[in-house]
Amino acid sequence: MTQFQAGHATLQGPRVWAIGKGTLTFAALCMAVTLVTNASGGMKGNLGKAVILVLSGVAGVFLMTAAGESRRVVEAEKLVLRDENGKVGAVLGMTPSGPSVSFYDAEGRRRLAIGLGSTGPGVVLFDANGRSRSWLYVTQETSGLAVQGGRSLHHTELCASAAGTHLTMFDEKSEGRIRLSLQEEDATLRIRDAKGKARLILGVEGTCPALAFYDVKEKRRAGLAVTPEGPALGFYDDEGKIRAGLTAQSSGPALAFLDADEKVIFSAP
Repeated sequence: MTQFQAGHATLQGPRVWAIGKGTLTFAALCMAVTLVTNASGGMKGNLGKAVILVLSGVAGVFLMTAAGESRRVVEAEKLVLRDENGKVGAVLGMTPSGPSVSFYDAEGRRRLAIGLGSTGPGVVLFDANGRSRSWLYVTQETSGLAVQGGRSLHHTELCASAAGTHLTMFDEKSEGRIRLSLQEEDATLRIRDAKGKARLILGVEGTCPALAFYDVKEKRRAGLAVTPEGPALGFYDDEGKIRAGLTAQSSGPALAFLDADEKVIFSAP
């Protein structure tokens, strides 16, 4: 016997007893009242009215007691809702990770699911082919929203945590190609190539905006920034060391070339 069958059998016994007891008592009292009122002059007038009132009150007490005893808790592993044609409209049940409720369209395809997993609650939206398109999730440290459209795997994800907020756009290979981040006071826009390598970063560090370009090895090769002293343009070698720079400060523009040890070998003026 399953847990549901055992619980069902357990509930059936007391419920029948409680309702049956109240029903039988009420029926007996009704019969007594009927016999009293229909007696051929055996009980009429004030005495008959008093008897009817007393028996009616007793019957009401028994009915209230029976109704109170009939309240029960229903336990089940799955609850399925169907329409008048027998099509499934919603399913409430348990999964290995937690409870879940799913909603189905007129064609019997799941379109919405709400559940509680091992890491937290989540909401998933499905398209007409049963593919997940959008989902909202919450974990212990992060909450996020992901949106996916079309036949490809392109999707966008927004997540927030104590470390900051991130908006990431993914390609068909689920590689994050564009990411906008806000961490403490620093905001950055990072663009990656098809292999996931960072190639361009635009950001603001404190009060200084900067734009940096990277090669296929993710080495910075050029950068443009606006510093408190003025704008600056720098060029770097494949080791990430600055080899040339152009600045425009309050004292005037300046050009400098540096060796592999980043020592100035030429400057003008």
